[in-house]
Order: sequence, then C-alpha cells, then structure tokens
Amino acid sequence: MEPLQWRKRIGLITTSGQVVTEPRYYQLAPEGVTFHTSRMLHTGGPEGLIRMEENAPRAVEELVTADVDAIAYCCTVSGALRGFERDQAFCDDIWERTGIPATSTMLACAEALQHLRAGRVVLTSPYVDSHNEHEADYLLEAGITPVLMRGMGLTSGRQYCRVTPDEIRTFCLDAWQEAYALEPDALFISCMNYDAMSVAENLEQIIGKPVVTSHSATLWRALSLAHITDPIEGAGCLLREKR
Repeated sequence: MEPLQWRKRIGLITTSGQVVTEPRYYQLAPEGVTFHTSRMLHTGGPEGLIRMEENAPRAVEELVTADVDAIAYCCTVSGALRGFERDQAFCDDIWERTGIPATSTMLACAEALQHLRAGRVVLTSPYVDSHNEHEADYLLEAGITPVLMRGMGLTSGRQYCRVTPDEIRTFCLDAWQEAYALEPDALFISCMNYDAMSVAENLEQIIGKPVVTSHSATLWRALSLAHITDPIEGAGCLLREKR
C-alpha cells in the first residue's frame, strides 16, 4: 500500500444526516486532496436547526486539530437564515480565529453565481417554500435576482437524499421551461443532501446555461481557498474551468 501523500486537506462541517456530500466529493477530488468531516446533530425542524448551530464552534475546533487547509460549512439553509452580510462575517470570524480560510455553502453559491455573471437565476430545491424564500432574500442581498423559485415541498434530509438524479433533472427542467420567457442567466439547485451535481452537466447541455448546485459551488470555493486549481470534469462549467 502506497503512503498517503496529502496535497491538501479540506474540512467539511455537515449536518448529521448528510449522506451525499462525501461520496460525491471523493469521486471528483483532484489527486492528493482529502476530505475530513465534523458532523452536527440535526433532529429536524427550526428548533433542531437552532440547536445544531450551537455546535458550530465545536465542529470548527475539531477540524482545526486535523490541520485542514480550508473549511466548508455545508448547510445551505443555515447560511440563508443568517443572510448575506452575517454569513460573510460568520466565515470571516472562523478564518480570523483559526487562521484557516472558510466558506459556507450559501456564500459559495452566491460567489459562484457572481463569478459566472448570473444576475438572474431559477432557484430549485427539495425544500418547502419558506426555505426557498430565505435563500432568495440572501441572493438578493448579493445582487442576484431569483426570477422563479420551485421547491419539492420535502421536509427532511432523509427525503432529500432519496430523490433520484432523474427526478431532479425532470423537476429542474420543468421549472426552467416555466421561467424561460424571463430570460434567466443560470439555474441554481440548492441543498447539500440532494444529488443534483450528478446531473448538472447534462442540464447545462440541455438548457445552454450554467448550472450551479450547492455541492459544486461549495467544492469550487473550498478548493480555491486551499489553492487547488485543477479543472474537474463531469460536474458542470463551474468546476470544469481552472480556478
């Protein structure tokens, strides 16, 4: 067995029920990049989310002991609830306290859409409408207008991860078709326990516009913070271009 050669270590902070992120990231990881996860218990509902957030400092400190090169806070809704400016401050505070650059999923998504100059987007997710509304408010703070929002109305991570890529593709194409006359610049598919990244490139080929998912944006930003610039094939234009 060959010795481990760590090029960079990426720290992930995830909700306890998240099962999509690590498998997909390991499929796409550039050579020598590894992922190390700290989980926060999330029992569901708004109160469960509040209790989960109380564990954020503990999760950060665990990753500090792993000597990671960047930290990604992998919960889209948490960032949306904080709002754009507070979420930026949240990530900046981690960086200042630990010396490790940090991003959140929602911040990475906004920065990815800005990078792609996508000022008007279709927002889709597995969520209920209230989650989408928080995300829309966040995007508006970042100068991005959701011209249409569509959620599947699901209420738990166990449901999100069971939606198949084919179902995600069909759902997103229906939403895109509805919004087509509004001339959106990109499709944004939200949620870190939703296997949308697997169909991002196929969706781009169909709609002819960029597709940003919570997973692709978080990976894009975390690798950038760790100074990994390798292009990644198979997950959409955001990851395909050299950072």
